[in-house]
Amino acid sequence: MSAPRGWAWGAMDAWPAWGRWTAALLAGIAMAADFWLLTQQAVLPRLIGLAVFAATLMFMMRIGQAIRRERCRPADRRYMREFLPAMLTYMVVMLYLWPLQKGMPPGALKLLLVLSPMLPIGWAIVACVRYVLAGDEMERQQHLDAIAISASIISMVSMALGFLCAARLLVLDGGLVLLFVYPSLCVVYGVVRAFLVMRARRE
Repeated sequence: MSAPRGWAWGAMDAWPAWGRWTAALLAGIAMAADFWLLTQQAVLPRLIGLAVFAATLMFMMRIGQAIRRERCRPADRRYMREFLPAMLTYMVVMLYLWPLQKGMPPGALKLLLVLSPMLPIGWAIVACVRYVLAGDEMERQQHLDAIAISASIISMVSMALGFLCAARLLVLDGGLVLLFVYPSLCVVYGVVRAFLVMRARRE
């Protein structure tokens, strides 16, 4: 017997609110377990982690649309086809290639290896830009508002951390902080855009 239409994968936006939020919670738990697998030194847990990461990331992208009550459109499927391989490539580079630079002497080869994660990150950014440009005028405005608000929030947090470090009330690794700027911007942007979409639907 087939599942009711309301509970079908393709109709996730029609799920009841508790079902959508429960799915989001389970996806978050799976992603946390996935990062634990990726931190293991053995090869098998890391490979399992990469597979779980791919499946969970795709599911999180879809459940994010469902929470915003958006159906999966051709532009969304194209975005998943472009963004997901970019993120998988980034994870492979960071797990297996980037650590090799630690034992290398300074030089051009080390510089290329150190900057190698920027290639999949650039690929992911291009996918994001193509996705934004595929939207209508209202969607583009929501993207613009979300990126402006999230950039302001991250800038304020960065300034606050800077003042705390300058006063020696907090000690942070500058390189690590810089590495977290873009992921933090992406997370805050996603939350802000979801809020803007849901607010527009209530109006």
